[in-house]
Amino acid sequence: TIAQLFGEECANPGTVGWLAASSPLCVTADGSTEREGGIIFADLPSNILGSFLMGMMQTTTSLGLPVAVPIAWLSLGSWFQDWDIIHLAIRTGFCGSLTTFSSWNSEMVVMIIGTGDPYTTQIIRALFGYIIGMEVSLGSYVMGRKVAEWAFRSKNPSDWEEAEALVEKKEQGVYINRELPEFERRFLPNLDMPSLGAGIEPERLEMLDKWRSSTEEARRVGHSDLEMLKGIEKAVLVDREQVSHDHEVFAQDAGWDLKSLMIWTQRSVPRPVNPTPNDHFLFKPAVAVTIVALLYVFLFIALFSIETVSAYLVTYRTMVYAAMVAPPGALLRWHLSGWNGQLPGSLSWFPAGTWAANVFGCMVSIICIALEYISPVKNGFWRIGTLRAVKVGFSGCLTTVSTFVSEVHGFSQKPHRSDRAYAYIMASLD
Repeated sequence: TIAQLFGEECANPGTVGWLAASSPLCVTADGSTEREGGIIFADLPSNILGSFLMGMMQTTTSLGLPVAVPIAWLSLGSWFQDWDIIHLAIRTGFCGSLTTFSSWNSEMVVMIIGTGDPYTTQIIRALFGYIIGMEVSLGSYVMGRKVAEWAFRSKNPSDWEEAEALVEKKEQGVYINRELPEFERRFLPNLDMPSLGAGIEPERLEMLDKWRSSTEEARRVGHSDLEMLKGIEKAVLVDREQVSHDHEVFAQDAGWDLKSLMIWTQRSVPRPVNPTPNDHFLFKPAVAVTIVALLYVFLFIALFSIETVSAYLVTYRTMVYAAMVAPPGALLRWHLSGWNGQLPGSLSWFPAGTWAANVFGCMVSIICIALEYISPVKNGFWRIGTLRAVKVGFSGCLTTVSTFVSEVHGFSQKPHRSDRAYAYIMASLD
C-alpha cells in the first residue's frame, strides 16, 4: 500500500481507488527504464519506516544504557516490557516484512539491464540507487535508536543520570554489571550520582560499602578475578542463593568481605518476580493455529470474491494474494536466522542466515519479474497475479532491510573491526 501511495498511482492511474487522481505522491518509481525516477525505488518509503521502527525497538543493552530491559523507549515498569514474544513478532515479523531487500535489489537490476527504449540501461543511476537505499535506511535506523534514547531519558530520568555517570567509569576501565539490581548496580562501581544512598540506613549501607572497598581492584575490565566476582554477586544479589563453597574459599583468599555482602542481602527486601505473559492463552499453539486458519479463510474468500473489473480491484486482489504467501517467507527468514554466527573459524561473525534469506529472496523476485516480462498473457489475473504475489509477498517478507541495516550498524560500532560492515554490505549487494 505504501508503494502504491508514493508512486504506483502516478505510473498507473486508478490502481489506488481511494486516492484522488490529483493528489498522489509522485515520489517513487518501479525501476523500469522507460521512464525517469527509478533511483528512488518503489519500496524506499517502506524501508525507511521499517528501519526506523527497528531502531525504536532496540533493547537498552544494545543502546549502551545501564539497565537491561527489552524496549528502551518504554518506562521500566511498563507491562509491555515482559511480552518478549510480541517484541520478536514486531522486530522479525513486522519490521522484517515491512522492509524488503528483494524489491530494492530487483528494481536496481532492472535499471541496469534495461527494459526498453529510449532508456535501455541506467547503470549509473542504479548504482546511486544502491547507495541511496543503503544510506537512507541506515540513517533511518540510527534515527530510530536516537528517538528511543530520548524517550528513555524522558521516562527514566534517574537511569539516564546513571547512563551519563557510566561514561566516566567506562573510561576508567571499571566493569558495570547490568544484571545486578538497580541500587547495587549503581553503588558498587561508585557512580557519581549525588542522590545515591539517600534514605538508606548508614549502618546497612556500611555493609555494602565494605564489600565494595574489598573488591574494588577486581571490578576492572580484564582483571583475572572479575568472572569470579560476577558469579558471587549474581548468586547473592540476583538469584538470592547461598554462595558455593568454591566461591566462599576464593573470596576469603582474595580478601573480599563476603560476610558484609551477606549481611547486606539479609537486610534487603527481595525483589518481586512478575509473572510472565508468555503463558497467555493467545500464545497457546492450538489458539495460534486457529487464528491463522481463520485469517487464511478470510483471505481465501476475499481472493475469490474480488472481481478484476478495474485496475483498482486488480491491485487489491493482488494484495490479498500476496498476503496469503507472505507468512511462509517471514517464517523461512526467521528459521534461517538460526544460521547467523554459525560459520566456522574467522567467518563466525558473518550473519549467514540473513544473507541467505536476502540472496534467495532476490533470486526468486528477479525470476518472477523476468517471467512476467516475457509472459504472452498480460490480461489474465492468475498468471500475472501469482508472479506478483510471490514477488511482493513471499520474496518481500523473506528478505529484510531492517535486520540488514541493524547488523551493519552493529559491525560499524565495533572498534577496529568496522571493515566487517563494508564486507557484509558488499557480500549482500554483489
